Amino acid sequence: MVIWRGWGILAILFIPLGVVAFGGLFTLILGEENSLLAIGIGLILGGVACFFAGRWFQDWDAERRTKSYMVARQAEVDATVASGRFQPVPGYQPRDHAEAQQLAGQMLEREQVTVKKQLRNRHTIFFIPMQYFGIVLAAVGLIPIFLNFSS
Repeated sequence: MVIWRGWGILAILFIPLGVVAFGGLFTLILGEENSLLAIGIGLILGGVACFFAGRWFQDWDAERRTKSYMVARQAEVDATVASGRFQPVPGYQPRDHAEAQQLAGQMLEREQVTVKKQLRNRHTIFFIPMQYFGIVLAAVGLIPIFLNFSS
């Protein structure tokens, strides 16, 4: 059973990509007697590709979702400021409309940073963020390399 969230399922595809594509290519270059070395190099390259793909998905998706959320939140805060009901903290009423707009802008800037942090790492495989799965995959690629040199 494979458990994933978001685009994390793509991390599984980097295993055959590394073993078949890169491993096969390096087997042709290094020869059949070094096939374990070729598979190890292929897994490491697949892990590196998975790491960078995971980083791209994490940053791109978090940025996209944050922008979408902040557009809706900006409209909500603007309506509250326009109606005169905006309170940056409970019990504090801004003196005028300009102060309310300034405090709302500061609040939205802080909120945007928090929201972006919370929306990261949405692409996981076996509850591991995709970029960290790439590190695990590269580490697993070291095993065939050591086996090749120990035999």
